[in-house]
Formats: sequence, C-alpha cells, structure tokens
Amino acid sequence: MAAKTICSAYQIHMVVHVPQDGWDWNVIKSANLDFMGQTANSDVIVTIEGHVTDLRAASAPMDGMVCNVKKKVKQGSADLSPQIENLLDPVELNSGVEFKPFCIATGMPLPKSEEFKLLKQDGTVLRRIKKLIYYLHSCSVPPVPQYAPRLTSSGHNFLIIDINAELHTGDGPVVSTKLLYKPAKRYQSWMSVEVKGSTKRLDNLEPKTEYQFCVQLSRRGEGGEGHPGPQASFTTAALGLPPPEGLTLLPKSMTSLNLSWHPLTLRTDDDIRVEVERKSVNDNGDESSVITQVPGNMSTLIIKDLEPRQQYMCRVRVNTRSQGEWSNYLYAWTFSDRIPPAPYNIKFSNTTDTSSVISWTTAEGHSISSIIISYKIYGKAEYNHIDIIIKNSTITQYHLKGLEPNTVYQVQINAQNNIGLSNPNTSFELKTLPEMKAPYESKGGKMLLIAILGSAGMTCVTILLAFLIMLQLKRANFQRRMAQAFQNVVREEPAVQFNSGTLTLSRKAKNSPDPTIYPVLEWNDIKFQDVIGEGNFGQVLKARIKKDGLRMDAAIKRMKEYASKDDHRDFAGELEVLCKLGHHPNIINLLGACEHRGYLYLAIEYAPHGNLLDFLRKSRVLETDPAFAIANSTASTLSSQQLLHFAADVARGMDYLSQKQFIHRDLAARNILVGENYVAKIADFGLSRGQEVYVKKTMVKIKRNGNNLFSLWSYGVLLWEIVSLGGTPYCGMTCAELYEKLPQGYRLEKPLNCDDEVYDLMRQCWREKPYERPSFAQILVSLNRMLEERKTYVNTTLYEKFTYAGIDCSAEEAA
Repeated sequence: MAAKTICSAYQIHMVVHVPQDGWDWNVIKSANLDFMGQTANSDVIVTIEGHVTDLRAASAPMDGMVCNVKKKVKQGSADLSPQIENLLDPVELNSGVEFKPFCIATGMPLPKSEEFKLLKQDGTVLRRIKKLIYYLHSCSVPPVPQYAPRLTSSGHNFLIIDINAELHTGDGPVVSTKLLYKPAKRYQSWMSVEVKGSTKRLDNLEPKTEYQFCVQLSRRGEGGEGHPGPQASFTTAALGLPPPEGLTLLPKSMTSLNLSWHPLTLRTDDDIRVEVERKSVNDNGDESSVITQVPGNMSTLIIKDLEPRQQYMCRVRVNTRSQGEWSNYLYAWTFSDRIPPAPYNIKFSNTTDTSSVISWTTAEGHSISSIIISYKIYGKAEYNHIDIIIKNSTITQYHLKGLEPNTVYQVQINAQNNIGLSNPNTSFELKTLPEMKAPYESKGGKMLLIAILGSAGMTCVTILLAFLIMLQLKRANFQRRMAQAFQNVVREEPAVQFNSGTLTLSRKAKNSPDPTIYPVLEWNDIKFQDVIGEGNFGQVLKARIKKDGLRMDAAIKRMKEYASKDDHRDFAGELEVLCKLGHHPNIINLLGACEHRGYLYLAIEYAPHGNLLDFLRKSRVLETDPAFAIANSTASTLSSQQLLHFAADVARGMDYLSQKQFIHRDLAARNILVGENYVAKIADFGLSRGQEVYVKKTMVKIKRNGNNLFSLWSYGVLLWEIVSLGGTPYCGMTCAELYEKLPQGYRLEKPLNCDDEVYDLMRQCWREKPYERPSFAQILVSLNRMLEERKTYVNTTLYEKFTYAGIDCSAEEAA
C-alpha cells in the first residue's frame, strides 16, 4: 500500500495479488489502519466471498472472489477529521491477477503516510504493509458442485445419470467424485458410488420408484471432502409388458420376410404400439438395425426392401407409456435369387442287404426346400426318385429302404429351392450286402429258437435272484461290521460328554457357554444303508431314521474310532452351531443326534439329488445325450428359471446366516446340496476329494461386522458356476497367477450364455472394496425381480458353435 498527496489529500494505492489456490471464507473480518504509528480508531472491513478456481475471463460467473473494502478514519482532536473516500464497489477477481484499488485520505492537518499496518479487531498485527510491497495469503476451500445431476436415460431397473459437476465452487483440483442416491420416499441412508467419467449407470433399481441424487466432490489434503451439491430426483420406468406370443418369422420373397404373432389381448386405455427391430448381418459381420412401429391391433408385418440370400434376425416388444420387454431373436433367410449348389460330402453308413443310411451337407442361405434322392440299379436306364421335404437345416440324412441284396446302385442327390433344381452332382455307387437268411426258417429251426429263448430267460431269472440274495447279505454284513466296530472301541478319555440330550465339550475355557441341548435320536431308530462319503477321520452314511413317529431318509455323520480329540471336539462344535441356527428351508437342517458308546452321530437332512456342482454338470445334455440336445435345441436340461431359483435359494440361506451372525467358510457349488423339489440348501459338511482327508466345513459365529463381506465374493463365484453349468472358475490358472492378477482388476469373464444384468450382479460381488458389495438381502431382491420378469437371463438354447465353460477336474481335486 502506498500514499501520495493530491490536492490537500493523500491518494492511497493498495496492491493485492490474488493467489492461485484461493482465499478462505471470511479470513479477514475487520482490521484497524495505522497512520504514522497512530491507530486513529480506524476500522477496515474486508469481506471475501466466492472461490478462486482457475484463470478465466473476468466475466465468468462465480469463478473469482468479491472484495468489498470499507474504510473509515476518525480523529477526535483535529479541525477536520481524517476521511478515506472514493471506496470501490464490490469487484469480482480472477485467480493469478494483480488488482490495484485506490482511495483518498483527507483531513486537517493532512494525514501523512509512511507505513501502514493491517490489524485484527483484537489489536494484533495481521500484516505490516509498506509502500508498493506485495504479499500473499493462501488458504483452501473444499469443492462443491454448482448444479444438480441430470438424467441421461432410464429404464424400469436402471438410470443413467449425468454428473454435471464441471462447474463448482471451492478450490481444486478435484480428485474424487461420488454419486449419492437413495429412494425418495423411504427413510434410508444415502448410498454412494465412485464415478470415473461424466456419466454413471445405476442398475438393479426398483421399477416405478423415485430416487434422489446429488454429487460430492473431494480435493487432496485434510478436510478436502466437500459438502454434497444440489439434489435432483428421477424415477425409474414401470415394468414393461411381455413380448407377444406365437412369434414366427418366415421368408415371403427374395426381398421380404413375413413376421407374425398372436393378436394382443391387453385391456388398457393407453396407446399400444408394437415395436420391431430388424438386423441384417452382411459378409463383413457388420450389423445394421432398423426399427419399425405398428399399431397394437396388428398381428403381422411384411418386412420389405431386403437383400436376397441374406439372413435377418428380428425381435419384438409391446410399448405403452413405458417400453416393454424384448423377445428373443428370430432368424430367417430371404429366398435365393439363384439355383442352389448340389449337396456335398455324400456318405453311406449302416448298409445292410436291403437298406442304407445316406447323409449329406448343404450350403447355407440358399432357401433349400427339399432334397431329391435319385437311385437306380447299375446299368438300368430309369431312376427311382425320393423327394424329402426340408423343414429345417437339421435334416441331413435319410434311411433308404427296399433295396435288393448284393446289388450295386447308382445314387444322385439334388437340392431344390424357390428358383429350381440344382445341377446334378456326381453319381455315387452303393452296394448292398448279400442276403442274410434266418437260421430258423424250418420247423426245427423254430423249435431251436424257442429253446434258446427259454434257456436265456431262466438264466436271467437265476442271475436276478442271486443278485438280490447278495445285496441282502451285503447289507447284513455291513450292519454286523459296524456293530462290531462300535463294540471293540476303547478310548482313553472322551473328547465330549453327553447327558440326557445335552452336549459338553471337555477342557472348556472358564467363560465357555452352557452345554448344548440337542434333539435326541434313539440308536434303535437308525437303520444304516449306504456310505455317501468317507475320509481318513469321518464318514457320511445314508440311513432311515424314525423321528416323531415318522420314517424318513437322513444323512448320518460320524467320526471314525481313531480320530483325534480335537476332531471330535470340532465335530461336537458343529452340532452346537446347527442347534443355534434353527430351521430354515435353504440350509441343511439338523434332524437329531445320538450318542452311542461314547461316539456322536449327527443326523441331518438327506439331499436326494446330490451336490449342486455335479447336478449342474449332469445337465450338460450336449455331452451326455447329444441326440436329445439336437432334437430339443437345448444345451441343458435346466431352464433359466431353475438356475436363477438355485441362486436365489443360496442368497436366501446366506441372508439367514447373516441375520444369525454366522458365516460360511467355504461357499461353493460343491457345498450346496439339491433337496426335494430341487430346492438348493447350504451344506456345512464335506469330505475332501483326492487326498481323502475329512475337511471341516463348519460355520463359525462372529461379530456382526465380520467376514460376511468376503462371503459375497464367494457368492459371485458361485453364481458364475451356476450360469456356466458347473464350469471351473479361473480354469487353467495357478494360485500364484490368480493372486497376482486379482489385485490388478482381473475378474472371471462373462459366460457366453449370460445376460448382462446377471453378470453385473457378479461384478458387484467382486468389487475391490468389500463395503461396496451388495448385501445378501439386496442380491435376493434383484434375483426375485429377475424371476418375476418374463425374460431369459441364462440362455440354454443350443445355438451355433455352442461350447460349455471348461472343467479342470485335476485342479479341483488338488484344491
């Protein structure tokens, strides 16, 4: 600040350098101005508003700061009190510029200016200002968005939000952007997601629900997280209508297709429109899409202006005020504009004296409607013709019958389409086998046949009786060996103590819980049948038990006689856990327990369909029964609904365990059992495969904030196993490679038959930060919504070049 005399007054110049990093709010509230060492009771009020962000044009709003300087000087004993005049109006400043405001000091006698001090209200010196001396005072303000987020796109279960946070108050640079959201009409805490770009898609939202949104910005350093910005509300769309039924797509001409569906029977006052999307795939693989809308009272559409010999795919949905669900794609070729090529790769198989199976291959995309087989005895002039109507491309063979034995035939195969018959291909020779005479043409031969059949029947009956007797003896021997093993057991000290339906662990800690009360089974009410699994220290057996007067199947778990005390103590701890868990339809429940000769026998529910992993792999019908798979165009005996039901059952069971404050140490498809009515149940027992070591798969009680967040990762992998029909996760990767890649963001790839929404649910379970993963209750809500919608989330249709996810049995055995 400098001063000079102007017309009996001093003009005071203040030089202010505005820093790049911004000014704090109201840092300088007020100060006193000293002239020549005299305070003169002057007040200087400096109010700083706004925020300095970056260098912009002086007219840019809200980017600078506003300095409002008011000064007043009083001197009681002078003839004319000193005054500071010509004060400036509030001025907006940009960062990094110099600002030179000035004012005039008057009075009698004239004020003298050699040095000025900027004082706080309490009298302490904030800044000593000499002539033309610059000074800097830097401080920081957290960033806050100026505007609310905006809606980009929406559906019944998703919203795409434009963050709209380019303009903000406070200082930068911004290093973190979070989108906060919650249902508008519920008392629920804010949820947040990190945003990397300018938009964010939020999935798994509830239909026809209003959500509130705001954005929170952060800069570096302590206290850098700003307050949430302005709020905005957006609503998801209502659930769409299902696609029309009876959809068919057939060729009509070389340039058109006929799409039809059953007439709609909707009762609504809304305007109904049927939307058709058509895509064509050209030779380069580029896809082009055309959208057509027709009134809801129509049930057919002629798709015109197409290319000959081109394959098209169409899908349909019904729209009202909201968009409906798309149907699956339908595929069809337009009629050809040329005659088809002749079939090729002609083969003869299973040839006998009177028949042979002929197979062939046809070129795709030529609208072949029939295959004509022409055959004649070699040397004759006239052919016999067989016209085979082709309704779909799967007909590639024909069983030719009525041939003469030991005869050479000439065979030609032609294809026919809408243009005409293909050019004849090369003639193929087919020779039948010599005549095979029956050995029982005479009366004596018939008697011999009867004798042979009778002897074979008696042999079968004898073998069946012998098998039944051996089976009965084997069961009796099994019961006898078990009873003998129980009688010969001598143990030094029991690891657990039993008393009238209570269980007490030996060598307990001082603060251990009270003895566990369990439902008692009588030893005579257990009838053992078969061994389900066996390891070095334990067995699982199938048995029939009597409980509450009813006979039922059960799985009986027991420890072997040479198991250690720790093994017995852990086994008893498992009974304690099952007792505390209680009953739930989606866990393997405790039926009862029995103490016999110092040993504990644990009876749990029996799952007739085995574990989920094997059940999924058995459904791979293309591997187990290819003929059935091709005939039904399916890759699995399980539907999309059944697979999602398995996932929902496990989520429901895990949610129950979470409520009980328990976690599962080994959540995987191999530890999920499939019970009656194909209900998935979480199992807590298992015998390791490969090394035959009894593995403790029990559940351990923890605090409410325990490792349930990490069980969510395992659930995401389990969901991947279900969708991939029992594929091996991370197939072909070693543990060392996995530990290296997972922190780098590597995740399991999306299965080819998996919908984006299901894979997104998996990815949510695999989020790097555990607290950002959804709860099992939220997962269950998403899966229930998928089950209610008429949509194929897991595609089990047998499409071209279908392949199953890989299975690495060696890696599973070593695990």
